[in-house]
Amino acid sequence: MNQSRPSPCLTTTGVAYVDMGGEGPVLVLLHGVGLDHTMWADLLPHLGTDWRIILIDMPGHGGSASPPADAQLDYYAARVVEVLDAANIDRAVLAGFSMGALVARCFALRHPERLDALVLMNGVFDRTEEVRANIVARVGQVIEGGVAATSEAALDRWFTPAWRSGHEDVVDQVRQRLNSNDEQGYVITYRLFATQDNYGAELLRTIAVPTLVITGEYDVGSTPDMTRALASRIPGAKAVVVPGARHMMWVEMPDIAAAPLVAFLDPLRAKMDTLAGNPDFREISR
Repeated sequence: MNQSRPSPCLTTTGVAYVDMGGEGPVLVLLHGVGLDHTMWADLLPHLGTDWRIILIDMPGHGGSASPPADAQLDYYAARVVEVLDAANIDRAVLAGFSMGALVARCFALRHPERLDALVLMNGVFDRTEEVRANIVARVGQVIEGGVAATSEAALDRWFTPAWRSGHEDVVDQVRQRLNSNDEQGYVITYRLFATQDNYGAELLRTIAVPTLVITGEYDVGSTPDMTRALASRIPGAKAVVVPGARHMMWVEMPDIAAAPLVAFLDPLRAKMDTLAGNPDFREISR
């Protein structure tokens, strides 16, 4: 997962982001709970050089300041707006993974004028009460025993055993990232992830940009059924299930996971490039 990249920038409220440069349309990537912008290192080479890619550390993660104790999803979405403003970006394609997918959903509903397209990666939607209670219980375990109390179980869920056995160095990097999190920021964020899976459910029909909803075949937290159900709520959204993949497919099998993502993004980029010179153009049509 090691890859040289520009140094992070900080917004006025302490949100860290990395501007990878480039002259193309903007693609913003949001990581999941307990991770940071480095999770994208193995995916980036598959995205090519025709995007200006922005990697954000969510509040309480990586180099970003911790969120307030009462932060809700709209606080996290507002930090994305803050990064766009700091980087002089009007609109972007927003791709979020896991908790990042919840933030991306919130952004799409709260700030549609800043959105060109939406990618919801390994996101959660409409959990059963039992599943939701189990995840809330994990938050309690972190409060009692620290982040390390749940990190090994998370790694077991996230990676396939066969791949993990041959890549313990990569898994250890993820473990270290998890265990080094600011506990307050982690708990605040994890609690939202545990409870907000149905955020904006009745408003999803208002999302009017091209949307991809994607997960892995064996992702036990973001199941194929969740992905299909979420996509069915968003007009025109495409649901994709990557065969053989678990939650961290963007790390474990970036080449395979990237294929449907690139197939979704490339036509958008071509259309954006074509229309970039039209002053009357405000959004991508489906």
